[in-house]
Amino acid sequence: MNPTILLVDVASAERENWKAFLENQKYDVFTAENAESARQLCLRLQPDLVLLHDHIPQVRGYELCRRLKQDPLNQLTPVVLVSASPTPTEMEHAREAGAADFWGVPSTLREGLGRIETLLRLKIYIDEQAKSVVLSLARSIAAKHSLAGGHSDRLAECAVQLGESLGLTEEDLEELRLACLLHDIGKVAVPDSILLKPGRLNPQEMEIMRQHPITGEQICAPLKSLRPILPLIRHHHERMNGTGYPDGLYGEEIPLKARILQVADVFDALNNDRPYREALSCEEALEILHQEAMYGWLDASLVWKFSRICRSCDYLPMPGRSMLASYYA
Repeated sequence: MNPTILLVDVASAERENWKAFLENQKYDVFTAENAESARQLCLRLQPDLVLLHDHIPQVRGYELCRRLKQDPLNQLTPVVLVSASPTPTEMEHAREAGAADFWGVPSTLREGLGRIETLLRLKIYIDEQAKSVVLSLARSIAAKHSLAGGHSDRLAECAVQLGESLGLTEEDLEELRLACLLHDIGKVAVPDSILLKPGRLNPQEMEIMRQHPITGEQICAPLKSLRPILPLIRHHHERMNGTGYPDGLYGEEIPLKARILQVADVFDALNNDRPYREALSCEEALEILHQEAMYGWLDASLVWKFSRICRSCDYLPMPGRSMLASYYA
């Protein structure tokens, strides 16, 4: 994806010159000329950089910066205030508001481009470091709540095999792998007493557990590199007949990669030990997959394809233990 830049400034020939110049450098550039449009565009675009000129009517640049930074989605977005003659007081206000920098007006477009490139390199580095932290958090959740490890890795292997059989691109397969590693990260907010309960959950516990796809999406949303997998994290507990959660999506409203993840996730949960039962055999697990497809919970075509893969390939996931307290949670 091309980096996205939001120019916040009143309409002018200078703003349009900047926009045209940056677009010529292969950036996706959007403009806003007041506080509300800037806020709305930040929410919709999640830009990689906001250049905020201190010409906006009715609000000072640092105050608008503060408002933008109050949204969790903008926490990792660098906001640069640009002013012809910034005072020390304004610069201090900008730092307190969370601005990444405070520039005077660049003397040339090339000078401005150099500063932008530096900030975007830093943004990429921060995103990658944050992504590593999120992956480590997901691993720690798996290690803490597993009866034995390996659920996410087995899940990724199953899901990718199914995705390959459907002709998914390498980019799609990589997104599928990443989603398998992070799909349950929202369980960081679920108490251990619920995750490790040796039995079915009561309605109150179930409601808490059902929040984990939304929480997982919120954790990953600020990172640009994770945006493509947000639908997989949010929708991996939807059902084909519309009875799933959190949004009650129906049929092909559920993204294909989320449906692939579902099939692999159910299989791994059945094929590995649970707090209240031992692992089922591969054939028993596949039989339950077909039953759930008949109930309208899983994509029947994907279950059929997955069954053929399991029965025709040398590879089958090794029985182990799943990190989940209950798949249906």
